[in-house]
Amino acid sequence: MLRGFATISYWADDLEAATRWYTELLEVEPYFVRPIEGPPAYVEFRIGDRQDELGLIDRRYAPADATCGPGGAVMHWHVDDVEATFQKLLSMGAEEYQPITPRGSGFVTASVVDPFGNVLGIMYNPHYLEVLGR
Repeated sequence: MLRGFATISYWADDLEAATRWYTELLEVEPYFVRPIEGPPAYVEFRIGDRQDELGLIDRRYAPADATCGPGGAVMHWHVDDVEATFQKLLSMGAEEYQPITPRGSGFVTASVVDPFGNVLGIMYNPHYLEVLGR
């Protein structure tokens, strides 16, 4: 059974640039880098209330048929202010993928494509806050 989100991984042709971009966005340094010496192949951040894991992987290690552009599922990160976060992402060079969209009952979503071709979803999610408060 699925028990919860563990790690999401994004591909990047330029892993060093992606690491710098996500370090600026998240305002935290990666806690794990592999290899330790030489150019990294994998970088991981722990972020948020549950220390969820965001991994960046050098695209050299992507499956042969992996797409290089946006597509597939959108994983949304909870944010307290969708508008401010969306504007920050755009100011950092991300491109709008889905506009800010109220979904009813207080839920609001949006998504962007980061400068490395990955879809990054953001969401205000009252349920997330309810569960966090328990």
